[in-house]
Amino acid sequence: MFPLIIAASVGIAVSVAPTTLTGWSSAPVSVAPGRSVVDNVRVHGAGRHRVLLQVSGTGAPRWQRVWQRTTDKRGRLTVRFPVLTEGARDFRLKVPATRKSARTVTVARRITVRAPDPSSSPAPQSATVFVAGDIGMCPPAGTPDKTAALIDTATAVVVVPGDLAYPAGTATDFATCYDPYYGAFRDVTLPVPGNHEYASGAAAYFAYFGDRVGTQAAPWYAVTVGPWRFYMLNSNCGSVGGCGVDSPQYRWLAAQLASNPPQCTAAVWHHPRWSSGQHGPYAGTSDLYELLAAKGTDLLLTGHEHNYERFAPMTAGGAVDRAGIRQFVVGTGGQTMRSFASTAAGSEVRLNRSSGVLRMRLAAGDYTWEFLPTTPGSDTDYGTDTCH
Repeated sequence: MFPLIIAASVGIAVSVAPTTLTGWSSAPVSVAPGRSVVDNVRVHGAGRHRVLLQVSGTGAPRWQRVWQRTTDKRGRLTVRFPVLTEGARDFRLKVPATRKSARTVTVARRITVRAPDPSSSPAPQSATVFVAGDIGMCPPAGTPDKTAALIDTATAVVVVPGDLAYPAGTATDFATCYDPYYGAFRDVTLPVPGNHEYASGAAAYFAYFGDRVGTQAAPWYAVTVGPWRFYMLNSNCGSVGGCGVDSPQYRWLAAQLASNPPQCTAAVWHHPRWSSGQHGPYAGTSDLYELLAAKGTDLLLTGHEHNYERFAPMTAGGAVDRAGIRQFVVGTGGQTMRSFASTAAGSEVRLNRSSGVLRMRLAAGDYTWEFLPTTPGSDTDYGTDTCH
């Protein structure tokens, strides 16, 4: 049980009414893997209130931000905790003081994810994938050895959104800077090529993975991952006959989406449609994105920028909308990290202090994510959401 901690804020007059919070449960809770916990809270005080959710591993001294949100006019907010893997995490909710509310409120609870009971009924069908792009820069300049070590070889499906082998995607580049680290996952890897593969015509990429990832003439494919359908696409538009509505790739994708896909779907390509990075947003895939959004696609997984960025669901027109596609940029597989040039509309989380991989649990109707950094104690990102 965690107590309610109320501390006076320095410099605010004591005559101002204190903030109070109801609806939060401080009781520790134990849940099955993949299940989320929700508290419907209300902050009592004048106006809207800024609310910060933080997480810390059990016993870890450092709190990391999960999200920051604002209540409605009546002070109400739904708090959904990201519960992902086995073990215990401490969560903390902070409501900072304002000129109208003289006190900061901090409340905490512990959530423990228990191992599934083998005697219970089978869990809903699900799958775990690890996502990492921009991988094959040989050590010591790059860190593909460290990111590969984060992948669970017993359950791995590895999604690679391009730039596997630097500098030019040749057979030598694959043999020296990719295969020694990610070669163990070759049979369970779902790749798409990046611009560095096409620096040598992408022939070595197709030779390495075979025709299960498409062909040089038609370099796209679809695959079922647990209860999800993945569309593995090619954003090197100038090398593959274009990405517009009259292109072979667009027509192939339209036919795929017309064949009654499951509720949860994802697309993968290399260049981010939205980005705060140095390259910025890539408009070349706008027609593909619009088609996917119209068909209710849930996720877009990309690389190219050497950083990690998570976006809110976005429409084809670039507006934040619950019905849009949530994009992740995961260019953290081994290349040197890069800074952000701006903060793009819809950007929710931006990390560039450490390389790492994104672990996602895909269930029938929802998904969870967790960014795993290679640097201990570095910034991370957690979350959960439902499919359209």
